[in-house]
Amino acid sequence: MKHIAYIFCAVLLLSSCTKTGDYGTYTKGRVPDQEIWNTTVTVTRSGKITTKIYASHLIKYPNTKDMYIRDGMRIDFYKDGEHTSYLTADSGMVNDKKENIIAIGNVVMVSDSGFTAYTDSLFWINDSNKVYTNGKIQIFSKNDTLYGTDFVSDPKFENWTIFNPLGKIYREFDD
Repeated sequence: MKHIAYIFCAVLLLSSCTKTGDYGTYTKGRVPDQEIWNTTVTVTRSGKITTKIYASHLIKYPNTKDMYIRDGMRIDFYKDGEHTSYLTADSGMVNDKKENIIAIGNVVMVSDSGFTAYTDSLFWINDSNKVYTNGKIQIFSKNDTLYGTDFVSDPKFENWTIFNPLGKIYREFDD
């Protein structure tokens, strides 16, 4: 009777083991030490929120300061605790130490002031509080449509520069 109980326990333990991830998609010899699905990471400075990162699948490898995001992400930006803009992308990377962000694939950035930008990749540098892309970008507002390359802005879209612009703008500028 004891043998049957031991066999039953062994079968129960073995049948409850499952594979938690598909490690065939990772680089050989490089398996993450942390994986989180459907998570929110809140970054603060002096007690005020600067960014909120919503990740479908967040991956952290050992001995690195980078967190990789797959399967979709959204990042909300704040200034002095107030929401200013957000971006969405297919994937990205967040540096744990410097809190810099790279958004990759179908990047859309929408400011609360009414601007929307589309690009393939966008970088946010935490220290300078600037977003930029070296690639093509499209910017739309209620009255403006701009295309160009090499774009730099604050996350609020209040102060921005687009290089090699092409498009229509209906603003009056001071000389």
